[in-house]
Amino acid sequence: MNFIEKYFLIFSTLLLPFLYIVAATSFYVVFYIWKTNRYISYKIQQDEANAAQLKKEILYGISSLIIFIATGYVVYLLFKNRHTLIYFNITKYGLFYFVVSIVLMMVLHDMYFYWTHRLLHLPGWYRKIHFVHHQSTNPSPFTSLSFHPGEAIIQAAVLPLIVIIIPAHPVAIFIFLILMVYKNVRGHAGYEFTSPAERQKRRKWLQNYSIDHNDHHLYGGGNYGLYFNLWDRVMHTFRKQ
Repeated sequence: MNFIEKYFLIFSTLLLPFLYIVAATSFYVVFYIWKTNRYISYKIQQDEANAAQLKKEILYGISSLIIFIATGYVVYLLFKNRHTLIYFNITKYGLFYFVVSIVLMMVLHDMYFYWTHRLLHLPGWYRKIHFVHHQSTNPSPFTSLSFHPGEAIIQAAVLPLIVIIIPAHPVAIFIFLILMVYKNVRGHAGYEFTSPAERQKRRKWLQNYSIDHNDHHLYGGGNYGLYFNLWDRVMHTFRKQ
C-alpha cells in the first residue's frame, strides 16, 4: 500500500477544499489587499466588491466547502467499495494515458459544467438556486465558492462521476483539481492579463478567459463554459468581447 492509497480518505475529502481556500485567499490578498498601480489597468470592472458582498460570498463559501468535503467522502466510499476506476500503479495504463486522462477529465468536466450551467439559468432553477451566485455582478475570488447549497451539490457531483467512468491515477486527479480550482478562481478574480490580440490567436481560440466569465456575471448570460468556449460557440451562446 503506497502513501496516497494509505491516506486516500484525507486526499479525497480535504484536498479540494484546501486548494480552493489557498487559491481564493491568495488571489484576494495579491490583487485586492496588496494591489499596486501595476494591476489597475488589468481590472475588468474598476469598482471592487463591497464588504456586504464579500461577507455573503464567504458565508456561502463555507457551506460549499462542507458540501465538497461530503462529496469527497462519497468518492472515498465509492473507491472503498470498488465502484471507481481509480488505480495506483501508473504502469497499469502507462504515462501517455496518464496525461490523456487529465485532458479527458477536463473535457468531461467542461461539458458537464456547460450543460448544468445552462440548466441553472432556466427561470425556475435560476430564481431558486443560481441567483445566489449571480448576486455578485462584479465577482471577486471568493465568488468562485459562493453557491447555493443546491448548486454546490451539482458542481461537486462531477468528481464522483469522473472517477466512475474514467480510469484515473490520484496524481492525475490532483493535477486536474489544481487546474479546475485555478480556472474557477481566476475566472472570478476580476482581472484579465491577456490582451485582445493574444486572445484572438488561433491556438488560444477555444480557451476561456477571465473576461469571458466576468461578462457572464455582468450581463447575466452567455459564456457558460469553464475551461473552453467550444460548447458556447457550438450552441451560439458565446458573448464576443
